Amino acid sequence: MDKKGIIFTAIAVIVLVWSMYHDQQVYNKQLADRRAYELAHPSPTPGASPVAQATSTPAVAAPAATQATPEKLQEVTTNYVRYVFTNHGGGIATATLLKHQAENNQNVVLNGKGDFPIGAVSLTPGLDATGDYDITVGDHVVTCVRTTPEGLEIRKVYQLPGQTKTTGGAEDYEVNLTTTFTNKGTKDTDWAAWYLYTGTAQEIHESDLAMYTTLDWLREGKLSYADVTWFNEKRLPLIGIKTGDAKSVYTQSTDKISWLGVSSQYYTSILAPKEATGIGVWAQRVSLAADKPNLFGMEAALELPGFKLAPGQSSSSEFSIYAGPKELGRLKQLPAEQKLIMNFGTFRIISELLLNSMNGLYALLHNYAYAIIVLTLIIKTLLWFPQNKATQSMKKMQLLSPKMTELREKYKDDPTRMNQEIMKLYKTYGVNPMSGCLPVVIQIPIFFGLFAMLRSAVELRNSHFLWIHDLSQPDTLFHLGGFPVNVIPLVMAGTMFWQMSLTPKSGDPMQQRIMMFTPLIFIAFCYNYAAALALYWTVQNVFTIVQLYVTRNQQPPALQKVVPPKR
Repeated sequence: MDKKGIIFTAIAVIVLVWSMYHDQQVYNKQLADRRAYELAHPSPTPGASPVAQATSTPAVAAPAATQATPEKLQEVTTNYVRYVFTNHGGGIATATLLKHQAENNQNVVLNGKGDFPIGAVSLTPGLDATGDYDITVGDHVVTCVRTTPEGLEIRKVYQLPGQTKTTGGAEDYEVNLTTTFTNKGTKDTDWAAWYLYTGTAQEIHESDLAMYTTLDWLREGKLSYADVTWFNEKRLPLIGIKTGDAKSVYTQSTDKISWLGVSSQYYTSILAPKEATGIGVWAQRVSLAADKPNLFGMEAALELPGFKLAPGQSSSSEFSIYAGPKELGRLKQLPAEQKLIMNFGTFRIISELLLNSMNGLYALLHNYAYAIIVLTLIIKTLLWFPQNKATQSMKKMQLLSPKMTELREKYKDDPTRMNQEIMKLYKTYGVNPMSGCLPVVIQIPIFFGLFAMLRSAVELRNSHFLWIHDLSQPDTLFHLGGFPVNVIPLVMAGTMFWQMSLTPKSGDPMQQRIMMFTPLIFIAFCYNYAAALALYWTVQNVFTIVQLYVTRNQQPPALQKVVPPKR
């Protein structure tokens, strides 16, 4: 490697190390704030009671305005969720997922720190959504009624899953909501628009990444989203120069909005109209604790078309509320492509295929780590032929290396002519200089598809393997000087260097430099993400090494000139 290559390598390594260190410091701060907040604000103790209860307790959410009456809570429990309704806003104050654990053996709670209940109604977003409602509970039907000073009755009927209903489908976490506005006054009521709330999303696991707390909405099949960092000041990386002001509110005014949701890394609350479509989106970032500036949630409301009612007239709308885990199998059963809230991105089809394959293997093996290992073996088997062909091509490149060195020396003062002669040499001997990259190119969509899948795969939460306590989190074994030592990504890098030592070297120095950076780039990608991702890449490296040992004993390719076809 020449001096320029050495300098370039040194700078790249420094930038990568600094980036990992900086990201880790931010992550440590978020984690410390998260733990301190959880200690000061413990989640409700899990426990299911199938009988609806009315209690007078302090508010679980901070209302937007002073309430005239104390908050009263009504609890209804199904097989999968314990719903707590509040008279302040007439909606779901919390939804406790009875099949999912968070920290300290507590159940996962959705909208646990929200300002507004799920299903709250307002005329002005963020200001008048917590009026007092009368609540009655029937057979898994909760009715909330309020009459405004102007004589407009707002009636909301929540239909919950039945107590014995266990389908394994979306219905287990789905609530049907019917809103009815009735003018019981003496004058016309004219609302230009109104807002219906999704509740608030926040991190569930203490090591969840804040950037996965998002707002998601769908319009004409296209997904749009913003995470809590969208509200931050915009600054250039590393340099720190300010390029944009901080924002307090996210708004979009458009038509044909199919649904709106707020999500954490593994859980979501989605509000979907059944007939009409939304005409706007409102959202804001919520500070979960005044003394913890790095803890944020995301709350949102869907803007809906207004109505004009003469005295005695009514207007009704129906909605679906899904408040539960981001499980693809369940979300696929919901209408209007609500499965897109998984946010798999460009390689969505690959991500869905890999997730379905992993879950299918888990059904046979009953261990997600084993499922990932077997899935890796299947992928490597399918890629055996292109990998073998690439190895043969790289061996040909090795044989061409002396001739290429001669050409570089001969035309060192004429780079254009040198490149022309090198390309002519490739053509003469039928060698494709890029064929050695073919397996890597094929694996790129697989890697990013798997990356997108694993960052949202709630199935991996609390899945154990060897020393790994949770495949959805980094496999931190211990800390060294405050820096976490994650074993699997380090083993992954070691297997990549081993693989590179066995791979035939091409004659292109630039290509060799690029390949040398690959382990460092993959460490940066995988170090603080799900251990399952690094496990997959480590296992595929091991299989590649085995393949290289097998193919290295094959008859070496002969370097022969290609005879052009006769005309």
